[in-house]
Amino acid sequence: MTLALRYVAHSEIGLVRKNNQDSAYVSPTMLMVADGMGGAAAGDLASAVAIRELKAADGTFAGEEMLDVVADAIDRAGEVISELVDADPSLDGMGSTVCGVMFDGTHLGVANIGDSRAYLYRDAVLTRLTRDHSWVQTLVDEGRITEAEALEHPHRSLILKVINGQPHHQPDLQLVDVRVGDRLLICSDGLCGMVTDAVIAAALDGEREDVLAALVGIAHHEGGQDNITIILADVIDGDAEGAPEVLGAAATLDLDNPAETTARQAAVAAEATPRPDPGEGELVRYAPVARRRASTWVKVVLAVMIPVLAIGGAGTLWYSYTQGQYYLGAHETTLAIFQGVPEPVFNLPLSHVVEEDTTRVVDLPPYYQERVLETMPADSLDAARSTLATLRLKAAECIRQRTMPQSTPTPTPTPTPTPSPSKSATTKPGSSPSASPSPTPTPSPTPSDTSTPAAPMEC
Repeated sequence: MTLALRYVAHSEIGLVRKNNQDSAYVSPTMLMVADGMGGAAAGDLASAVAIRELKAADGTFAGEEMLDVVADAIDRAGEVISELVDADPSLDGMGSTVCGVMFDGTHLGVANIGDSRAYLYRDAVLTRLTRDHSWVQTLVDEGRITEAEALEHPHRSLILKVINGQPHHQPDLQLVDVRVGDRLLICSDGLCGMVTDAVIAAALDGEREDVLAALVGIAHHEGGQDNITIILADVIDGDAEGAPEVLGAAATLDLDNPAETTARQAAVAAEATPRPDPGEGELVRYAPVARRRASTWVKVVLAVMIPVLAIGGAGTLWYSYTQGQYYLGAHETTLAIFQGVPEPVFNLPLSHVVEEDTTRVVDLPPYYQERVLETMPADSLDAARSTLATLRLKAAECIRQRTMPQSTPTPTPTPTPTPSPSKSATTKPGSSPSASPSPTPTPSPTPSDTSTPAAPMEC
């Protein structure tokens, strides 16, 4: 049975931004979202370039071939972005996320770089098909913050990988099986960066058009602070519905003359009514991958940002060092192995539990209780496990001693004299009577006291 896709798509500026830096492309065999960054005169261009290359690669492919096709298209987009920056240094720092799928009638070829997302909704359960390449996602993965906390984190817009011409920024690729009734959601962070997955999942039942409108409404309700691009597709047994379509910045920019087009877009944005723009953090969003020459205003910004980034770089190195450390400590009432260092910095914890144990701290000898409460460093995770095994044995010995029945020692009996033999009633003539011998005590054996433990542990 060959399956097909029926889809709807939408891309808009949102309620706050001055222009749309998102782009998208949909067809019966490809669904892609790109979220540009790098400022009003560059982010839209970057996403448009990415979508143009993906659209040019669209076609009929199967299995692993789909992944190769998408990877090549993303590589070409990176090369074009690099060439554009070489030709016009004012575009320096631009880049784009890409997230989406190719479809061969049986499998999805999923590709992702950045923090846009692809989801699979099956049997009322929403599953992420992609992992964000962002700083906050690393914190969520390590259990340091929750998904809800990530939405409010001050560095939630800091992306670690994007398409920007850097060869080491490669997308994640995978094949995913689909079946009739599956629903796909692909979106920029104008939606998934505003609400949790649970909120999105609650809106996914119903007709495609109604669900799409509901998702846009959710993004607006959260302030519409970013561009909003959403693709919703159902896997069906039947004919595909929908013609190929380009949306967002890629539908309006003239990529044959990108410098003039982006300059015009920037002028239009500057003439617009000023609105509060959370996108002021766009430079921070892309700071880790900015490169090459910079215009005067960028140099001014860098004069301020370089010391900050240097401090941040040192902080990153320190954080990486801390995550190579381990120690034994108390997790509530029981023992646990922690990764990191126990001392927080600026009230931010630098450690988390990696392995819990059922051994209670109070079951240890007092000396080891104090050491655990003060934390016991270990050179590695294996060393921490070895120490934990030793503490587990000591706790077990203390428990055994406390529960062992106390026996009462048997008192040593008083020695009793052995009577001397009786004298004969008559003595032989010429013999002198024998002196009576001294009594010889015969002690009873003294039983050992089994209540005294060997090698006491002061439990």
